[in-house]
Amino acid sequence: MSSMALNQAAGLSGMLKDGTRHMQESGDDGSVVLRNIDACMELSRMMLTSSLGPQGRCKLVVNHLQKITVTADCAAILKEVQIQPPAASLLSMTVQKQKEECGDATNFCLSFAGELLWQTALLIQKMTWQQTAPEIIAGYAKALQLCQEELLPKVICERIEQVNTKENLLKIISPVLQSKQYGTEHLLAPVVADACSLVFPEGSGVFPAACIRTVPILGAATDQSRLIEGYVATRALESVRKSASNCKIAVFASGIEASSTEAKGTVVMKTAEDLKTYNKSEELKMEEIIQGMAEAGIEVVISGGSISDMAMHFIDKYDLLCLKVSSKWELRRLCQAVGATALVRLGTPLPDEMGFVESVQQQEMGDRTVTVFTKSGESKLATIVLRAFTRTLLADLERAVDDGVQAVAQAVKDCNKTGAARLCYGGGCTEMALSASLQHAAQRVPGLQQYAMQAFSQALLVVPRTLAENAGHNSSKTLAHLQAAHHEERPSDDNICDMGIDIEEEAGSGSGGICSMKDRGVLDMVATKQSALRLAVDTVITILKIDQIIMSKQAGGPKQ
Repeated sequence: MSSMALNQAAGLSGMLKDGTRHMQESGDDGSVVLRNIDACMELSRMMLTSSLGPQGRCKLVVNHLQKITVTADCAAILKEVQIQPPAASLLSMTVQKQKEECGDATNFCLSFAGELLWQTALLIQKMTWQQTAPEIIAGYAKALQLCQEELLPKVICERIEQVNTKENLLKIISPVLQSKQYGTEHLLAPVVADACSLVFPEGSGVFPAACIRTVPILGAATDQSRLIEGYVATRALESVRKSASNCKIAVFASGIEASSTEAKGTVVMKTAEDLKTYNKSEELKMEEIIQGMAEAGIEVVISGGSISDMAMHFIDKYDLLCLKVSSKWELRRLCQAVGATALVRLGTPLPDEMGFVESVQQQEMGDRTVTVFTKSGESKLATIVLRAFTRTLLADLERAVDDGVQAVAQAVKDCNKTGAARLCYGGGCTEMALSASLQHAAQRVPGLQQYAMQAFSQALLVVPRTLAENAGHNSSKTLAHLQAAHHEERPSDDNICDMGIDIEEEAGSGSGGICSMKDRGVLDMVATKQSALRLAVDTVITILKIDQIIMSKQAGGPKQ
């Protein structure tokens, strides 16, 4: 009965296992809400806010496997580190969700959420509210609804009904690449746009982002990156023959070798003739299979498993090409590129199961030997070969290309939903416009929710302020110039202010650190902004609702 006894003097701690930690509201500066805010602010402001924008600083991260990552991408950084505080882990999961849904605005999501929590802490101290005051949460929810339904539609500067044009694709892709790898957008944006046009769905289908594959190869400059209409295997051919054109392809999901029996057997050889004829039937069967494929017009054989020496001998005898693809995902992509069906039986495929390719050839790219499958016009797979001199830059370029492809997918989704892909000005222009409009709207809201909405509008200014700081401007003066530009009277409501932070102009040049985003072509997706705002505010509200933290003892023994 001792294990069932309750120590009432110990409270909740007496009911939990040894090693469990319990924290709750105490009414002082050490409350749970303020602790959570401090943890999130440490993650947002001290670690990742300086990475916002094209001029953002990179972080060098060494994970537990000693893998080195140099990047300014928020999602990539948080993926490599292990976050301990539970509230900060919620922010990390929010960033990963934004990455999965839209591929862009991850830095904005984290920076805005951290700044909103900081404004909440100032609001609590100034107003001496209870730290779980429902007015704060209700004010944030009302501000988010106002931004999503009324304010964001007013800052839409362009609607793209036909996404599948080179000009419109460049409008969507270039700003995304510029924010990740500033200076390479004029090199990579046309390549990514051509890849998107190649796999663009007919009608109003879903954009197949998985059909665009990137192959990073070390060596050469970034301007050597190119698009291949087909598939690139990062390994050499197994056969003696190294090239073919206008040929049929057979793809096998299993290995090309004789099947072995399940049970072990013993063979007794009494004469030399027995030894000579031991593999004769196996050789005849393998030659029959390879000869049948050659007579069917097949010139390329792809294996998803091992290839026996006997099979390799007959493949070379009948002058066929042979490639081994170990990954089942890569084998599936290859089948998609050439229009073949992966067979689990070893034999001559049917005509419907064969693939076709215009050319197959082995090439040397840098220090890698690759095999290129080209099928112009009819290929359902596009491969972007990325070149750079360092592995960290290659990895960052690969992430930038993936984000650009996801931006196109988001534009297609928005076009199917609303009839057009909606764009707004970037460079802090949209955030400043939302902040100014929300400040005016908050003054008409009665009650204490007004202060929460004003704190929401102040938190939006973290984007132009950080962009100005990272560009080397005086953030206070630049923000004042930007606010004045957005408060100027305009002849009509349709005339949207396009002034944002100028990251290219040197400090003290006389422009005030601002310029026209319309002239620079800096545009953002409205759907991406809406997703980032929604996820950030929902996470902040969830954190503010927490009044107790119960942490069980970690499994696996004591942690050093």
